[in-house]
Amino acid sequence: MKSGNSLETLPAEYERYRVQSRFTIVSLLQEVMDSRAFVTIYFNNGSEFIVTNLLQVNPELEELIFGPCAESAGQKLPSAPAPTTAVTFVDRIRLQFSALTAETTTFEHAPALRLRFPSSMLRLQRRHFQRIRAPAAQPLFLSLPHPERTDERVQLRILDFSCGGIGMLAGDDFPYLETGTHLQDCRIELPEFGIVRAVLEIRSATPRDDSGEGDKMRYGCQFVDLSGPTITLIQRYIDQLELSRAAES
Repeated sequence: MKSGNSLETLPAEYERYRVQSRFTIVSLLQEVMDSRAFVTIYFNNGSEFIVTNLLQVNPELEELIFGPCAESAGQKLPSAPAPTTAVTFVDRIRLQFSALTAETTTFEHAPALRLRFPSSMLRLQRRHFQRIRAPAAQPLFLSLPHPERTDERVQLRILDFSCGGIGMLAGDDFPYLETGTHLQDCRIELPEFGIVRAVLEIRSATPRDDSGEGDKMRYGCQFVDLSGPTITLIQRYIDQLELSRAAES
């Protein structure tokens, strides 16, 4: 698959979350394999990627074996040995590592990809996820059931978002929401990527009397128990958005 631009480079301050313990890296990779978490592998300087699963962890051979899964059938593997970057999520924790070499191989008589075993890995918990502003050209909206009229859905504009949650605006015609309130059946359409379905918890509520835009409140919301594939979907959208902005600057 084409990703349009290079893979996003994480901020330098994230280096503090780099894991270098061999034992810990092996344990984390075993968890990725056992949970069959989806792994996005970027190659060709990040211009292409595949979505796959980790099939084998072989530290004694300094290798990881990945193979096309049903959801990624037909994706093109790298045509020659090349550096790659792998990103995955396990229990809402982002794991990211680079491999100096990746090459095609076979596993159980099927095409597969062999990556050199990483010497380090970034491990980012939810609180470390970067929050970015929503695009002005393609605004994002949260669709949710009206708190007081259950047969009606409403849309609230999203200001910023991350894999951990969102910031959104509500006008005078929307009832006040107490912190701790859970919003069920929430939906966010990410253009060209898909729909995020989630439960949100209100974590903060700030008046905006001076906004001048008719917005009464700004709410900070946290996602509740997002699935791994949903987190991956959001992160891919964020990566692409950041890349597009970098290309325009």
